[in-house]
Parts: sequence; C-alpha cells; structure tokens
Amino acid sequence: MKIIVFFFTALLLAACSSKPELKNVFCQHWDKSSQEGAFKMSDWIIWGGSVIKAKDDKYYMFASRWPEHLTMRSWVTNSEIVLAVADRPVGPYTFKQVVLPARGNQYWDGMSTHNPNIQYHDGKYILFYTGVNYDFDQPTDSVPSREMYERAWNNKRIGVAVADSPMGPWERMDHPVIEPRPEMWDGAITSNPAPVIHDDGSVLLIYKSAPVPYPERNKNRTMRFGVAKASHYLGPYERVDHNNQIKISPIDTDVEDPYIWYAKDRYFMLSKCMNKMITGESGSGFIAYSFDGVEWLTPEEPAAYSKTVTMLDGTVEKMQKLERPQVLLQNGNPTHVFFACINSKNEIFNIVRPLVD
Repeated sequence: MKIIVFFFTALLLAACSSKPELKNVFCQHWDKSSQEGAFKMSDWIIWGGSVIKAKDDKYYMFASRWPEHLTMRSWVTNSEIVLAVADRPVGPYTFKQVVLPARGNQYWDGMSTHNPNIQYHDGKYILFYTGVNYDFDQPTDSVPSREMYERAWNNKRIGVAVADSPMGPWERMDHPVIEPRPEMWDGAITSNPAPVIHDDGSVLLIYKSAPVPYPERNKNRTMRFGVAKASHYLGPYERVDHNNQIKISPIDTDVEDPYIWYAKDRYFMLSKCMNKMITGESGSGFIAYSFDGVEWLTPEEPAAYSKTVTMLDGTVEKMQKLERPQVLLQNGNPTHVFFACINSKNEIFNIVRPLVD
C-alpha cells in the first residue's frame, strides 16, 4: 500500500500559493476497512482510539471503554482509558492494560476518564483526556439515571498525563489544565481536547464547551469550540482572547470531535459536521486549515469522509455513527484515521480507515 506522501505534499504546496487553497487528501483516498474493526472487546463498548507508533515499531492505541450492559449513556460515569497494541497500524489491536482507571472522587478526574489524544514530545508521551468527577457511587449493575448523567456531565474537565513509555506508568496532574468560565460561552465544562505540540514544546489546544451546565442546558444545547495556548504541555493554558471561539469559513456551523495537526506553516483539522451544511451528509467529516488555530477555512470540496465504508470483502456498509476521527501521522503525513463506530448491527467498536493514492 502506497502512503499518501505525494498527496499531502501537494496539499502543502497548494496551501502556500498566492491564493491559498487546500487540496483534500482524504476524499477519494480511502482504502478498504476490516469488518472486524481495529479494536473491540467482548462485553465492552469501545469508543474512539488515538494511535501512536513507538520506538519499538509497535502501534499503541489509547481508547475509551465502559461495560456494554450499562449502554451508551454510561460513558460519562464509567468510561476508562485503556491501551491496546498492534504490530501494524490496521491492527488487530490487543488489549494490554487500563491506563487511567477510576481512583476515587477525591480527585478531579477520579470517577471517569474519556476521549484520549496521545502525543509525543522530547522523550515523553503526553496523554490529553477528559476527566470526570461526581459525588455518588459509580454505577455497576444498572444504567445511571438522567439526573446522575447530568451531575457527572457538569464536571467534565481536560487533563494531561505524562509517561516515559506508552506502557506507563502515567503521572496525572493535580488539577485540570483549563477550567470553565461562568457566564461566558465556555461556562459549563472543558472537554474533547485536540492539541498540537509544536517543536519548541508550546501547545495550541482546541477544547469543547457550553455556556451553561445542567439543568439549564436542557433549554440551551449550544456547544462550541475554543482555543487556548501554553508554552509547555503541562501549562498554564491561556485563552487566545476573551472570545476565543473557533470560526469556520465559509460555513460556520455545529461541528464535533476535531483532530488537528501542524504542517509547514499552518494547522489542519479533520472534524465531524453535525448537520449537512458543510459536507451534504449529516454526521460525515470535513477538512479545514488555519494559520492561527482560530480562523479556519474549508476548501472548495470540503467533504473528507462519509459514513459509508467499503469493507475488505467489497461490501459497503452505512454506519449509524462514525465519530471521533483520530489521525495517525507518519513522517508528518496522515496515513490512517481511527473512528468510533456504531455499525448497522448496533455493534460499537473502533474502526480504522487506511489512506492510499
């Protein structure tokens, strides 16, 4: 399989022209995917998966899991970040260990950890994630009530853990790296970290928030993404300005789950659109680029991926959900994208979609 180095190089050259334009290296460059997915576990829901190639040439996936019998609703109360390993980027990935288990509600992230994003810088593995705390016992036998869900959701915060090896041990921080601002657009939570660690160690971080927590959120479902920066991945993180929300042109609409990276002189984003406005298909993905991480532009043909996936046996399947796109970069180029997937059989697992020319 020939990696898309040529296409990504062309993307960069086009983006540096006098009239910057972004060539879409994702659309029409998807290889077939395995029906078995990249990572699944019996009796567990697997959600997302951020992958990095380590010095031993193995591929390490950091994913979220929680008990299947507790249903999708329990992600906020029962998710834990786990590690799976494979010899090839397409897998299959084998479970190795729980990375960030529940550790008690005396900690800000003590009851649940979710949505990992793995980075590497200067000999350290840096794991960005969403941590959750709440003041009731973790559900074990029954699905948490709506009231329990809302109480837990209100305590979502972004954290960072650091290790010398992808196998750990992991050192967590005593506090979240960025807190909500009451009465502002990001007054409820901080979650879904999408970081870029630059060569000098500084960080640009995109995060998700909402203006109000529950129960007020039941009347205001707005969700937006903001931008913060830090001179070091451990912080402190400062918002780029008072109203630090990202802006997408020419269509600024509801998006979710951005993955960002930096190449040459700009940032790139692969993200899901919550409606049809950018891509023409609700729940599909688009590509965008930015010079500052705040103002984002989509190309003339922004659609990056559809929820329709071609399998290794040639069959085509329309997924119910294809979310949390996490890009594997090799030599600075996107080679694979990992997704949280719900297929037509209601199975929930991680699927990988390779890129080819």
